[in-house]
Amino acid sequence: MAWSRRTFLRKTGLAGAGAAVGGLAGVLDGCAIAQNYDVIIRGGRVIDGTGAPPVIADVAIAGDRIVKIGPVRGTGTTTIDASGKIVCPGFIDIHSHTDLSLLVNPRAESKIRQGVTTEVAGQDGSSLAPLTEDRLKALQEGYGRRYGVDIEWTDFNGLFDTLEQQGVGVNFISMAGQGTIRGFVVGNENVPAGARQIDAMKALVDQAMSEGAWGLSSGLEYTPGSFADEDEIAELCKVAAGYNGFYATHMRNEDDYLVEAVREAISTARKGEIPLQIAHFKASGRRNRDKVGVAFEMIEQAVGEGMEITLDRYPYIAYATTLQNLFPTRFRAGGAEAFVNRLQSPDVLPGMRRAAIEKVDMLGDWSAVMITSVARTENQDYVGRRVSEIVAASGQDPFEFVRELLIAENGSVGMVGFGMSEEEIRSVLTHPLVMVASDGGAAADYGPLSETTPHPRYYGTFPRVLGKYSREDGLFDLPTAVHKMTDMPARKLGLSDRGTVGVGLAADLVVFDPDTVIDRADFMNPHQYAHGIDFVLVNGSVVIENGEHTGALAGKVLRKQTGAV
Repeated sequence: MAWSRRTFLRKTGLAGAGAAVGGLAGVLDGCAIAQNYDVIIRGGRVIDGTGAPPVIADVAIAGDRIVKIGPVRGTGTTTIDASGKIVCPGFIDIHSHTDLSLLVNPRAESKIRQGVTTEVAGQDGSSLAPLTEDRLKALQEGYGRRYGVDIEWTDFNGLFDTLEQQGVGVNFISMAGQGTIRGFVVGNENVPAGARQIDAMKALVDQAMSEGAWGLSSGLEYTPGSFADEDEIAELCKVAAGYNGFYATHMRNEDDYLVEAVREAISTARKGEIPLQIAHFKASGRRNRDKVGVAFEMIEQAVGEGMEITLDRYPYIAYATTLQNLFPTRFRAGGAEAFVNRLQSPDVLPGMRRAAIEKVDMLGDWSAVMITSVARTENQDYVGRRVSEIVAASGQDPFEFVRELLIAENGSVGMVGFGMSEEEIRSVLTHPLVMVASDGGAAADYGPLSETTPHPRYYGTFPRVLGKYSREDGLFDLPTAVHKMTDMPARKLGLSDRGTVGVGLAADLVVFDPDTVIDRADFMNPHQYAHGIDFVLVNGSVVIENGEHTGALAGKVLRKQTGAV
């Protein structure tokens, strides 16, 4: 099957509002009476998000809406000269982990400075609601105490109210986490859910959707969500589908069993009668790279049969996860304490060693594993270093180092795994079903969020696609790159008023320099803001002005419209 953009839009039903009105050429109006506006962006090359070529035009804003696409006569309280620059919709990060960090720094510095105006959080099966009393207490005593933030909610209404009362610099959307919900009802054990437990989980999905969640997410490489089979997950999907939600999955495997994991994801969505989003799609490990093509053939066949399937990907050769993820889920059942106990059990340890070493061999060697976060002061020197480097001086067995570190940190250690290649990235990013997402949270180069070593995707995802992969490598033209960041995710979400540039739509806009935009963060020095993002507007307010944050907290919590269909 030849997958042109037109074929993709027809098959997926994702043709957006901007495309429906024939692009910007159909709305340009040269005859108008001079008026006063809140903001006028003058003389930019407007890329509307639909994939259409740029059009030179002015954009006028009143309040939080675009009210005219020029030429615009009149004056603006704020006027932005966009000559030689691109004006496009704000980027929608459809797979984000900007959840709790908004309570620490509501400016969302690393995201807004790369042009992201809407974050879709609650991913990988883990959301900030619903919370059991034990989970609430753990968050309060862990994240809350560490960063000095108040965590008092137990449901999505409480979470959304908290963010609205505080104020946020970006628009915020949340999925409902299947793993969080399973933990609420079944707990952390590797046991099948009974009929009553499935009914209880379905009720929690219904509550989450009625409170404004946008769909169901799963993280099937993480506990306890991984203990559910596809039939159980499909039952929850049916509830989310009743609210026009979608199913976003971090699949059960992204390396040796990638094809089987894709088959399961498709089957689950088909049974749940729900649109599917495959998160951070990748083939990790050199021996698995040929599986990308096989997986896409399966996906294209399912789309041809009438399913709605899209994917997202970040533009880096390494993924971020926890060090526990070197071990199969059977060793992680029961939570952190049980996992750490197994690391100290003479009966279980040999099997854990074999499994972890097999995982590392798939990546290459221990130089593919970088430590990114720890809690204990005495272990901070390991952050930002690869395991092979850490053990080189002492001659310590690398597995023993990892085991001792996990025990000392009670199982909570962050890692980056270098498992992909540039060729693999290109083969995924260029597919018309794939949109751009960061799989990262918001950080800052100051304050408490600067004290960790995050994946550079926190800072550079979207400018990296624009600068490296579009301008420098020529993988796709600029309108296609912007489309993968704006209209595509908006249509997946069902956001009718964002993702394109059009009269009457929300004024989430980015002004960037196409000749200089680029990411600057790297794995050793991630706290570096992107270059070339000059202005960012959120709901009509200028949040980034000449590359600097204005302090405006203009974001909104976007609650999905309630009421089952």
